[in-house]
Amino acid sequence: MNWLQKNNYIVVLFIAFVVMVGILLITDNGKTTYEQIEIQHGDTLWSLAEHYRGNMKTQDWIQHVQLENHLNNEIIVAGQVITIPIGEDSNYIAQNNMNEDSHSIEVASKEQ
Repeated sequence: MNWLQKNNYIVVLFIAFVVMVGILLITDNGKTTYEQIEIQHGDTLWSLAEHYRGNMKTQDWIQHVQLENHLNNEIIVAGQVITIPIGEDSNYIAQNNMNEDSHSIEVASKEQ
C-alpha cells in the first residue's frame, strides 16, 4: 500500500487507459470493418484518416489505429503494414484482390 501512495501517477495512468479503452468500446457502433494496408511513401496517420475515417473524428480514428497496432506515437513508415478501421460511411471501399503471390488490398473511391 505504501508503494501505491508513493507512485500514485501509475494508478492515474492506469485509470486513464481504462477510461480510454471503455470510450472506444462504447462508441463502436459495430459497423466498422478492419482492413490491413501497407503504408506508402508520404502517408501519415492524418492523411489516412481523411480517406478512411468516415464520420469518426480524425483524432479518435488515429487513437483507434494506434491502439489496434500498438503504436506509441503517430510515426508510420513506408512498407509497414497496419490494421485500420474503415467506417461504413467512409468514402472508400476496400476490395480484396488476393492471388497466390499477392496479399494486397485495392481501395477505390465510391461514386457520389
